Amino acid sequence: MKRIMLSISILFLLSLLLVACNSDEEQQEAGNENDEVSESEDVSEETDEEESNESNQKDETTEGDSEKANSDNGEISTEDQLDLNIGDTAKVENNFTEFEVTLDAIEVTEEAGDTPSEQGNYVIVDLTVNNLSDDPLTGEDAFGSTSLETKENSSGFTWFYIDGVVEAWDSEIAPGESQSGSLLFDVAKSEEYMLTMGQNLDGLSNYVTYTFTPDEAK
Repeated sequence: MKRIMLSISILFLLSLLLVACNSDEEQQEAGNENDEVSESEDVSEETDEEESNESNQKDETTEGDSEKANSDNGEISTEDQLDLNIGDTAKVENNFTEFEVTLDAIEVTEEAGDTPSEQGNYVIVDLTVNNLSDDPLTGEDAFGSTSLETKENSSGFTWFYIDGVVEAWDSEIAPGESQSGSLLFDVAKSEEYMLTMGQNLDGLSNYVTYTFTPDEAK
């Protein structure tokens, strides 16, 4: 009888030990799983952060590359400058050069030398050009897209020269240098005039306008 009881006690103790060992193993496995989940979350967060940083760097690089590409492709970045007045300076940028132009003064007369106006009167505009490009520039090149509009006619009149009145403006302006000269227009009489540069040249030049009246003539 004692042997039976002793055997039962031993079996009971072994059962308790097995249960305890299984419990410890389960807790250890649960702990390992929690650690793995935590490590996985940390790795995931680090990966997301790295991907976010890489994405931001790519965006910055793309933006910088885009701006450089626009510059290399000759796209116009200078804004239009409209309704300027006598004495104002505008920046002109087109697909081959860049310069500043100042409208210094205007003159309105019915005769240029001994030549009377065919349209109504002459308008002479005095201008100063400052070459901002790296290449020489002539006045003829700078004002290739320049015209003068009247209040009644927005199609514009082209400029020209008359020897002894307004001379040809064909000498080169070196980079960083300035030069003054004049443009002559034969236009109808009007209450208001508008000098335009770069009109209808979207993507090739910014648009500049100067507005003035005959009363402002020198």
